[in-house]
Amino acid sequence: MIVDFVQSFLDDKLIPSIIIWHSKQTGKVFIVDGAHRISALIAWVNDDYGDGTISQELFGDISPAQRKFHNATKLLMAEKVGDYNRLYNAALHPEGKKPDDVRRGRAITTLRPPIQKVDGDAAIAEESFLKINSNPATIDKTELDLIRARRKPNAIATRALIGRGTGQRDWDKFANARDIEKAAQRAHDLVFGPIHEISTNSPDIPRAGQPYSQEAFQMVLDMVNIFNDVTPAMWQVVARGPRTATTPQLPDDSDGTSTLKFLKRIESIGELVAGNERGGLGLDPAVYSYGATGKFHPAALLASMRLAQEIDRENKRFAFTFVRKDFEDFLVRHKKFINILTHSKGSRTRSLESILAMYQLVLDAMISGTKSDEQLVAMLLRDERLKSLKTEEIEEEEQQPINPSTKSKRRFSKTAEAVALVRTLLANRDRCTECGARLPAHARSKDHVQRVEDGGSNHSDNLAFTHSYCNTGYKESKIAKARTAT
Repeated sequence: MIVDFVQSFLDDKLIPSIIIWHSKQTGKVFIVDGAHRISALIAWVNDDYGDGTISQELFGDISPAQRKFHNATKLLMAEKVGDYNRLYNAALHPEGKKPDDVRRGRAITTLRPPIQKVDGDAAIAEESFLKINSNPATIDKTELDLIRARRKPNAIATRALIGRGTGQRDWDKFANARDIEKAAQRAHDLVFGPIHEISTNSPDIPRAGQPYSQEAFQMVLDMVNIFNDVTPAMWQVVARGPRTATTPQLPDDSDGTSTLKFLKRIESIGELVAGNERGGLGLDPAVYSYGATGKFHPAALLASMRLAQEIDRENKRFAFTFVRKDFEDFLVRHKKFINILTHSKGSRTRSLESILAMYQLVLDAMISGTKSDEQLVAMLLRDERLKSLKTEEIEEEEQQPINPSTKSKRRFSKTAEAVALVRTLLANRDRCTECGARLPAHARSKDHVQRVEDGGSNHSDNLAFTHSYCNTGYKESKIAKARTAT
């Protein structure tokens, strides 16, 4: 789309007008409509599609996925249009250059996008922006909601977290801006981790999918709201949920205090779920967040975070860890349940409560002593919240017919590749030496097999890897129970 737009502009084809508003108060010019068109031209002029000089200065570490997008766009632009400097030089020195390059080079200084102005104050400009982008909805509804509520702490926290404390820094005006940046970076690293796409060349899978996607943006907003007890009626200017006179309204954040609090909450939950410090559970995303077709499901991740929160809140860490291996092995054997529940309920968080209910029912049954797959599945099928498990069938998306005459059909589909990668990862994952459950690399905690106080050394022979909680609370509780028993 970027390449096609730049080509259309240089070839003087019809393109939609850029609608602007000039603020007399600040002297700044705001783009009411056409920001993507303007940014496409800026990216082309600066040869920066996400991994150029400007992006590196603004965002710091660029993810491999973003570098891939940058390189693909740059290559396509060179093939179909030509980079800015080449065309500009062709216009200055046309001798021996391609006619199309010369013509497009001259268009750089002679053409401009059609521009339309909005007259009035800031309220008129904002009304124009929302009206233009609401019907037809050229901007996602979630994005429009956050624009309307841009001064509220959940909106600021969402943008800070998804951007890892970089990009559009809506919190710079706050005195605690540096604290917000650090909390956003820490929360982002815990939630997403260093790997952002499934690949045969990657040592692991993404913890939370691709952070540059619209799905991730919505997931982070849902995460911020869920773990800070914020409902739609509390913050959406145009509420989609029930709103009554007694519904508490989320106030704007005037000093950054609430935004920092919201981010710290996500950081705390992230540490509990994915961390290897302070008694973290180190839940394996391959077990909890990926379905039978190798696809990452945001609702399943959010459900696992809710489960971890409840385990912590209800003081069930020891009981969970005692049955953890059997519990997680059950989830792996019945991965299709995540697909079925997600498919039957729809997108966003609609399936979250059903997936969480499945986790809770199985875990509580195992803690009570039930281990039989047959009994556990029968129990799930009886529950009204999970009735779709009876009727829905998982689609075997990875099974594609092979047509030997078509080259593309000889290749494995991305779904088949994802299924194989997740399956291989689950089969070969290290196991915690204390609880026996799968131990992802990011959650490893170093444990003395024989405790130092019992004469254990710091030699490698006495080193084992465990979940953080298994290394501390679980191990200590087992020792205490053993002493009590004797």
